[in-house]
Amino acid sequence: MDLTIRDWMVIAGVLLILAVLLDAWRRVRNERRAAVRIKLVGEEGESTGEPDIAVFRELPNGGARVVHRSDLLDAQAQHKASDARAVSSRASDVTDEQPANAAPGRPSADGTPGEPRSTRGRAARKRTAKAEPPDDGLVSGLSSRDEPENLDWLDALDAEERELSASEEPGRLPRDVQPEVFMLNVVAREPEGFRGDEILHILLACDLRFGDMSFFHRHEQEAGRGPIQFSVANMMQPGVFDIDNMSDFSTPGLVFFVTLPGPADMMQAFDYMLETAQTVAHNLKGDVLDETRSALTRQTLEHSRQQIRDLERRMLAHAR
Repeated sequence: MDLTIRDWMVIAGVLLILAVLLDAWRRVRNERRAAVRIKLVGEEGESTGEPDIAVFRELPNGGARVVHRSDLLDAQAQHKASDARAVSSRASDVTDEQPANAAPGRPSADGTPGEPRSTRGRAARKRTAKAEPPDDGLVSGLSSRDEPENLDWLDALDAEERELSASEEPGRLPRDVQPEVFMLNVVAREPEGFRGDEILHILLACDLRFGDMSFFHRHEQEAGRGPIQFSVANMMQPGVFDIDNMSDFSTPGLVFFVTLPGPADMMQAFDYMLETAQTVAHNLKGDVLDETRSALTRQTLEHSRQQIRDLERRMLAHAR
């Protein structure tokens, strides 16, 4: 069989490809088997007892070595020597700065032998203490200058707290005006309703306090002080809570209501009431409904907020 030039070219190409592949395989095999060798002998060919640390500077960690006990002792001795030199240098500087008449054994300006500065200071303080009259104050050992100006500051603080508590009486619902009331209902999903002890726990956690008219109220200040922001009543008539028997009753729902005018910021009070109602409904497994016990929508909330804005404008105009 005669081979053409085309056939020879194909054979040569295949052989060339095989040669390239074999050469690549040889290079990879040699690289994998290549070992790292470090020369640990001196220039004269004799092996030393401990390799020089400079040989390992090309390693990734920069030439780590084991620290022996002798190394630690040497380092400690070096630190002590350097500290001693620093102390001695500071002492020499202080000695050079002292005046000549303060040197021990040298007479001073008044003819008396020189004394150390600290000794003279202690003697002067002793003479001053002897010259001062005895202290008859409440605190023994303190002079009139060292005695505090006011030792009964705790009594003054208690008096201020009593005045503050007397001026800030617990808030009450308005009774002498025709108020505007905005309501939200929290209705239980289960037919058993809300348990009284669970209601008490979640309302106290939301910073509501039992108070006026046997309702729970959220005040503008802590501990039930200041004006009432909003209130919570029982959905069942007459709407009050028996605080002494909270664990013995249940109710199908709660009524959240804000009475205006009353809070300093009426819009903020409404938003707090909405947020608290949603929190109570989430924890007690209930639903937040509007005043007619229908689904609460954005339109209903926006309508209530608009009514509050109108009331604020009317009150502002009446005040002028």
